[in-house]
Amino acid sequence: MLDQATGMQPGRRYTVDNQERAWQFSGFFEDGKYYLGPDLALPIGWLEGTRFYYDDVDPDDQPLFPDRLAGTIEGLTLTLFDGTRLKLEAE
Repeated sequence: MLDQATGMQPGRRYTVDNQERAWQFSGFFEDGKYYLGPDLALPIGWLEGTRFYYDDVDPDDQPLFPDRLAGTIEGLTLTLFDGTRLKLEAE
């Protein structure tokens, strides 16, 4: 069943098509969670509705994004908190 807001289907993996100079999201989304790689069991990000939270820190142990809110996902487009828009692609 397709999520009408995000455009994602359960059980499918979605990667970020990063063609802009933006944050590097080299992992994938699956079932409302964001993983850095297929071998990692714990997600580093998650969706709450269309809001995308990214739980990673910089070298000083500070969150990479304000309040860990990285942006929103709607219609297979990730819009970062700074306005950068990145497309998601199904694998």
